[in-house]
Amino acid sequence: MKKAAAVILASIITSLAVTSVSVHAEDRSTLITTTISPAFTVTIPLSVKVPFNSISTDFGSVSLDAARLESDKCVVVTLETDNTLDNKSNPDETIPYSIHDKSDDSVFVSETYISTGEKSDLSINIKQDDWNSAYAGDYEDTVTFHIQYTDK
Repeated sequence: MKKAAAVILASIITSLAVTSVSVHAEDRSTLITTTISPAFTVTIPLSVKVPFNSISTDFGSVSLDAARLESDKCVVVTLETDNTLDNKSNPDETIPYSIHDKSDDSVFVSETYISTGEKSDLSINIKQDDWNSAYAGDYEDTVTFHIQYTDK
């Protein structure tokens, strides 16, 4: 019995040795990939109360924060407004205004942002003649900031 087990074990070892000799050397490669999705945060101004007779009131900033963009893309922020403060009691009574980029006092319509930290400081401007002709009351308007991720 011991002899039979030794013969079987020797046969197994011999077949393993023959199998290992018949293996060829090969090169194999593996692809490593990752995807980084674009991500960004745009900060827009908070609500603001314009003091009576103020010709220029700080409106805060539009800024691109924590941006990770594709190299051929940008973020465009466009402002939508009718540029009119409406009297809440009588919408026919209005005060015209404009929103300006404080860096060059141009009317802010839209801006393109590419890098983290870029910003536009804004002001709300109302002409003194428009204040002088305004009726008493509470006025308001809503502005909308459209934010678009697009090609440069």
